[in-house]
Amino acid sequence: MTPYSFIIYGHPATKKNSSVLVKGQARLLPSKAYKEYERMFKTQAYKLPQPLPHYETGVKVEAKYYLKNRAHYPDVVGLMQATADLMSDEYKVIYGHRQLIKRWFLADDRIIKNWGDSRIAGIDPKNPRVEITITPLDIPIDQECDPYIIRKMKEQQEIPLFEQE
Repeated sequence: MTPYSFIIYGHPATKKNSSVLVKGQARLLPSKAYKEYERMFKTQAYKLPQPLPHYETGVKVEAKYYLKNRAHYPDVVGLMQATADLMSDEYKVIYGHRQLIKRWFLADDRIIKNWGDSRIAGIDPKNPRVEITITPLDIPIDQECDPYIIRKMKEQQEIPLFEQE
């Protein structure tokens, strides 16, 4: 596979989880700014040329963030964590079983092996955005150390004995 690049417009936001009381219990919930960014990110991702590429083994992700202004200046690690979460498949536990709800770019954010030259690249008040490039890595199975990725690589290598019609 070749690298896949796309741009998501809008002011990038971190999750900045904060403790909130929900039904009498303290829970960590994403910030209001993150929830708005998540909605914006996914709405724009739906509009990208379909089908979206889907990666299950090691990738390099490079994200260049252009902020609206310097107010509430985020840390780049928080932005990268939010980006990884937004690009990963969505699951929900239904009747005790983990069910895939929506397939995105990455099977799991743990397949990101390298963040390349990811950084806060500048301030652009008229056009805040994140420019993302996902590049599949060609890591030989005997050099991979993540058991999840090794399993996915082995699944991809299996060839069915008979073609189904």
